[in-house]
Amino acid sequence: MSEQPRLFEFRMGERSPDTLVVADANRDAARLLTDWRAWPGGALALVGPKGSGKSHLALAWALEVGARQMDQASGPDEAASVYRDGGGRLLIEDAAAAGEAAMWRVLDMARSGGGAVLLTGVKAPGEWPVSLPDLRSRLAALPVARLKEPDEALLDVVLRRICREQFIQLSDDAAQYLVRRLPRTFAAAQACAAALDAELVRGAKPVSLAVAKKALARMEASRGGEDG
Repeated sequence: MSEQPRLFEFRMGERSPDTLVVADANRDAARLLTDWRAWPGGALALVGPKGSGKSHLALAWALEVGARQMDQASGPDEAASVYRDGGGRLLIEDAAAAGEAAMWRVLDMARSGGGAVLLTGVKAPGEWPVSLPDLRSRLAALPVARLKEPDEALLDVVLRRICREQFIQLSDDAAQYLVRRLPRTFAAAQACAAALDAELVRGAKPVSLAVAKKALARMEASRGGEDG
């Protein structure tokens, strides 16, 4: 009996590979990563805006399938060695900045040997600054899994996570107030955390509703200034 791929297990919680939250913003991408054996040509690009969880999802995939990660500075031979060490399963984070010869080498190995290479980036691979014509064509033909901006449920998770990482204690009342009023973007969650940080006194108790309102007003004032 052939081995069946095990579905990822996601739970609400801290930012670790086994606690990734699946919502409308990343459900299609998670499904494509789960079905990694069927990637055309043995490769897939995972793209999305900054803060959308590309690294989180990519790491979950890498741990699930036993993939190795290629360093951006790797040469072709080193990249090929890492690819083989991972049993033909490889992760290239922020692939637009990786060495072109190394990227071409492992993509060619995956296509000819039935491997799986996952590349991440903010833009689609056809927009990466690549000089090698063959690699440019190969990247433009890659299937792409896109991460969308968050819905309210995922925005709540993301905002709380960013606040924890910045040692900001966010009360439930404050989180609910902010999530219902913030733009549905990952950038807005980052900006909100920065505004909260500017309003807080270090060592203070969890962010109150009053502080949340001040932070949101600070964000709106800043946005108004930029528009003007």
